[in-house]
Amino acid sequence: MAPYPRAAYGWCVVLILLVVGITSYLDRYLISLLVEPIKADLGISDTGVSFLQGSAFALFYVAFGLPFGALVDRANRRNILVLGILLWSAMTMACGLAQDYRQLFIARAGVGIGEACLAPAAFSLIADYFPPATRGRAMSVYNMANYLGVGASLLVGGLVLRWLGDAPVTVMPLLGAVRTWKAVFFHVGLPGVALAFIMLVVREAPRMGAAADDKPGFAAFLAHLRGHRAAYLAVYLASAMTAFVGLTFAAWGPSFFIRSFGMKPMAVGLMLGPVNAVAGALGCLASGWISDRVVARGRPGGRFLVQLFWWPLALVGLLLLAWAPGRGVALAAIALITFGSGLGLASIAPTLQAITPNRLRGRAISLHFIFSGLLGMGLAPTLIALVTDHIFGTPTALRGALLVVLGPVVLIGLAATILGQRPYERARRALSDNQATQMDPTR
Repeated sequence: MAPYPRAAYGWCVVLILLVVGITSYLDRYLISLLVEPIKADLGISDTGVSFLQGSAFALFYVAFGLPFGALVDRANRRNILVLGILLWSAMTMACGLAQDYRQLFIARAGVGIGEACLAPAAFSLIADYFPPATRGRAMSVYNMANYLGVGASLLVGGLVLRWLGDAPVTVMPLLGAVRTWKAVFFHVGLPGVALAFIMLVVREAPRMGAAADDKPGFAAFLAHLRGHRAAYLAVYLASAMTAFVGLTFAAWGPSFFIRSFGMKPMAVGLMLGPVNAVAGALGCLASGWISDRVVARGRPGGRFLVQLFWWPLALVGLLLLAWAPGRGVALAAIALITFGSGLGLASIAPTLQAITPNRLRGRAISLHFIFSGLLGMGLAPTLIALVTDHIFGTPTALRGALLVVLGPVVLIGLAATILGQRPYERARRALSDNQATQMDPTR
């Protein structure tokens, strides 16, 4: 088997992928800061805007996820990423051209299609740049993109709003007078085009533990899943519940502070953005350190043990937020939840890598993001909106909606993690033994 690439170059690739990831999440979640002006301009309800936040993006992100995953397992991953970056950046700018709800929905769908390639390609590349002993840390650094991107969408969006001013209309070159929220999409989407060309400097890594002609089809992938169904069910369920919690706050966190404490979008972005970024990044780094440490010590359950640290933090943070008397306490609760979700989410990719053969990893990661996308991006924003609109009957009832929706989600995630420990350990040992036999047929 060929040696892994030099560690220094591998970390350079991780940093480039981190910037790419931050850009993708920035484009994805920027809309959460613009909920109120979009609602006012297009005359839609919380439920309507939740479809833009969730379903418009998630349905197409999910639909293209598995095909992209299969392509990642077979083709040049760097080139796939270049095309994906160009597409989602162009569609982010297209959000600023939308003249009505339908056009904005289509543009958001285009962002989802472009970003569907990112996670399968990025995690597959990182797995081939780093040996298993340090893979958790490398992937946790890349996973920081989630939280740095959400933080950037709030912070950068807030800075752009401040730069453009409080006026509802601004003037842009070639376009003339446009609504200010539309101008924000243009300014945020444009840098991604340059980033696509930077991605061209990344070399395609050799696939470790897989022959060049070893390209198993979808039937082989399904057979592998069926052979370890309990382990994959537990990991996918825990990861989907983690995404549900994290993406709920990404979608509705700004509106919570705007509605609960009368803050302006610009002020919320400047306050919440850095907190999300720092807390989430620290959670990811802690996840990588714990993940590699439990593997080095040979603990049963391996990287899946990290999830057990996350769910108690989620429950405490959720209860604290529900009864927060002021925005300081609410901000601390958001920080705790964000740190915990970073801890849990960053562990998922290396957890899956440890039970999945190389040429099946793109599809395994894609399936994780399909479930997370359906529940976290597709259902979570809309379910919160439905509860506020139709159960509590007022947009100011976000506190109650968050508690009612997320309380059961946290308990389901905790149960899946506890019950899945033994099946996961069996799947992990089976893959390890199989790889050892391939390296030494006499074993």
